This record gives sequence, structure tokens and C-alpha cells, in this order.
Amino acid sequence: MKRSVLIIDDEKDQAIGLAKALGKLIPSTNFDYTYEENDIIESIENKYFSLAIVDLRMDKFSINGISIIKKIFEVNPFAKVIIVSAFTGEYFTQIKDLLTTGKIVDVIEKTDFDAFSTKLSLVVEEYHKLLFDNPSEINAALLEFYSQAKNEIDSFKKGEKFEHFVSLLFQSIGFSSVNKRVKDKSLNEVDLIIRNDIEDRFINKFGKYILIECKNKPEEKVDKNTFIVFNSKLKHTNGLAELGIIATTGYITRNTYLEAIRESSEVRKIIFLSNPEFLNLISSSNKLEDFKNIIDSQVKDN
Repeated sequence: MKRSVLIIDDEKDQAIGLAKALGKLIPSTNFDYTYEENDIIESIENKYFSLAIVDLRMDKFSINGISIIKKIFEVNPFAKVIIVSAFTGEYFTQIKDLLTTGKIVDVIEKTDFDAFSTKLSLVVEEYHKLLFDNPSEINAALLEFYSQAKNEIDSFKKGEKFEHFVSLLFQSIGFSSVNKRVKDKSLNEVDLIIRNDIEDRFINKFGKYILIECKNKPEEKVDKNTFIVFNSKLKHTNGLAELGIIATTGYITRNTYLEAIRESSEVRKIIFLSNPEFLNLISSSNKLEDFKNIIDSQVKDN
């Protein structure tokens, strides 16, 4: 899991300036920023970040920092927030309500930039030290999300929650960008497309993107036809994606495994993530290595 901070501000210069200043103070941490309303929502939903720095007052937008923070809590169960503002008094009651969630790391008043950025860097470093010394909080949040996805009754929400869980899981492995419900040029819809941006020689062998098909139907098995259709989607990427993943809360039929063996001579590889693999990754203290081990074992089997 990466140390990655998302800075959210409606002022472009302030967002960029703060990212640069903090990047110099804490070079081991990645600082991303967003300053446009539509991009803020997209970043919250699709980008990985372990911590968000959110300015409260956003005069240019139809939303403010309070509603943005609530959105972060809704879609990212293990990201926490540092509130920054020169107007904290205006939002006192709402800040007090947010503090009861336990997900607000600190509230920092904007003052002189050098003093403000230095104080902020110390808070960011301390938070990440605690987080990475004890990853159990992240694992517990993932397990809770996995349970919710499996137990959801509404069929639409069931699929949506499972896709969101898988997205969060791969972000916790270290992938920074996961896009949902993407259609390619041939109008094939892919549940999740992961940008393969991890600096790892083994993972980088599989192209620029990883495709994921999500099946949240515990009572059903993934059959041979599901594999064939997904394999076709992988072929249509023209080599941009050479690793596909079928993720399911159900089980895989024997014919599906046999089809995977038959296709194993291809450069493209498809692996399966079902209940045992998910539980292994959720509880893992080194998710990237365990993910690589899953790939290794299934590719060898194929």
C-alpha cells in the first residue's frame, strides 16, 4: 500500500503549491491534487489515496469541503482526512459532527504558508507511520466491505458494492487508478480497468492495463462461456492488457479451468479470484507479494 495523499482545493495555485511544498518535505509520499469540481468527484471515486487534505470553503463550486469529506467516507472506508481552512469557525458545528466519525486526523488552520505546510507535513508523516505500522484497520475495513457486498439483497447494489470492494482491494495492493464500467472501441463493457502503474518487474510484464470482470453471485458458478466472453474482451485491447481477472463470490466450474488451460499458450493470461483468494488478500500484510503468488500459482497450473 502506497503513501499517497490527495489534496482537494478550489484554488489551482494553492493545490499545486501545497503538493510541491509537501513533496519536498516528505519525498517518500506521493502528493496528488485536484481543483475542479467534476475532477474532484472522479478522483475520489477512482483514484487511490490513503489520506485526503481538504479545504472547507469552496466559493467556486456547488459543493463545499464538508460534502466532499462525506463523499470520501462513503466511497473509501480506509482513507482519512485532514481538514484545512482559514474559516474553520464558519463550519464549527459541521466539523464537530465529522470528528465523531473518528476519521478526521486533524483540523489545521491556514496561516503563514511555510509554517502551515511544515505543520501539515508532520501530521501526514505521523499518520502514515501509525497506519503502516498497524495495517489491521485497513484489513478490517476491506473485510467489512466484502461482507456487505456478499450479503446485499438488491441485485443492482450487490454488483455495485462488489465492484467497489474489488476496486478498493486493488488500490490497497498499490494500484493508483481504477476505472469502473468502461466501454472499449468495440463497445465491450469492462467492469474495472486498472492502470498497471506499480513499479514491479513481475507485474509490469502484463501490459499497461489489467481488466477485471466482477461476478457477485455466490449461488452461481463462473462457467466456460463467461471465460470465453471475457477472453474476447482481453483480445480486443490489442496488447494493452495481457492480464485479465475474473473475480467472483461464487465458484469456478471445472470446464472453465479446462478452458483456461487450453488458452494458456496465449500471451494473455486470465486468473481467478474467488473466496479463498479474497480472504487471503484481505488478511495479508503484504498484499502485492500475495497477489503475485496467486498469479504465479495459477499461471503454473495453466
